[in-house]
Amino acid sequence: MLGRVTAACRRWPRRSVAAMSSTSMEQLPFVEMSALMDPSSSKASRQPALDAMRTACRDFGFFTIPASVLPPGLLNKVYARADDFNALPLSTKQKYHVRNVSNARGWTPLHEEPSYEPGVVSHVEGFDLARDLPASYLHDDQGLGPNVWPAEVPQFRDHVMALYDATTDVSNALFEGFAEMLDLPRHTFRVYNTAEAQAFMRLLTYPPQQSHKSEGVVDHGTKHVGIAAHTDFECFTIIHQNNVGLQLQGRDGHWIDTPVASDRLFVLVGDVLEMWTNGELVATPHRVLSAHTKRQSIVRFNGTEGNAWIEPLAPFVTPDAPAKFQRVTQRQHIQSEMHAAEARLKDTQDKAAATIGRNSIA
Repeated sequence: MLGRVTAACRRWPRRSVAAMSSTSMEQLPFVEMSALMDPSSSKASRQPALDAMRTACRDFGFFTIPASVLPPGLLNKVYARADDFNALPLSTKQKYHVRNVSNARGWTPLHEEPSYEPGVVSHVEGFDLARDLPASYLHDDQGLGPNVWPAEVPQFRDHVMALYDATTDVSNALFEGFAEMLDLPRHTFRVYNTAEAQAFMRLLTYPPQQSHKSEGVVDHGTKHVGIAAHTDFECFTIIHQNNVGLQLQGRDGHWIDTPVASDRLFVLVGDVLEMWTNGELVATPHRVLSAHTKRQSIVRFNGTEGNAWIEPLAPFVTPDAPAKFQRVTQRQHIQSEMHAAEARLKDTQDKAAATIGRNSIA
């Protein structure tokens, strides 16, 4: 459910975004969510937010929203539960390894994140979950079914699922906002946000690296970063972070260092919105730099049902702008990109092992 580096056609004009070593929140686009979150709001009351979304997507490719759309204190509780899980003995965490289940839920250990760039290993561990569905959904590699919950961490399930449910409400409002922003019927995209949607949430922890170089630590020919540059495979992504490290690529190709603010969430355009709009919206490349201090983030991905066909929608295909993307299902797109990333990780690990072997002989 993480993504690919992409270079896509952009039909909207772009404003230059300077490369920044640091950026204040005041410099980043902000969308007020109160009208979008209100199902009874009028189009006129939503229009300022829709205009802000449109400008942000055109000029930056992402925007921020207030964290007050979530229950007070819930983000901090979830960060604390992630800390509680990470503090468990390795043998205990192994019980919840993501490879032990068929629906990609549970713990991904350090350095086992698929590689989104050749020769790069991500210095991150995570815990994945999604909608908590009955075991009867465990079939056909759909990524659906029950979550994995660590019994050793009290309140883990309660706090994490409360946040998941709250982000679902925010996601529904954003699905509608993206549609209206593009002059489409309000429910055009939201109809895909069903109980069977590919909608994962990840609790990510980036431990400090012993040698701090923001561009990455090279060890036995392998570059270690926080997480490699990629775009996300779904419609859009909501991110909160509690330390610096996240970089977003602006429309001019420069990387923007994002600041930390407990009261803001980042919203990034994903691959599916780019495909639906035939490049009118462009998926946001992003990465996490290496750091000498711990960083955590909470990431909510918002995809369609796995069997939903994704292709450019009719309003975005014209004789002057023919379809740029082939028809594919959400699940096919995710699986194709993940299989490629897993193959890159294995290739990187094999090359590192060979380098260690040669050095030991020498």
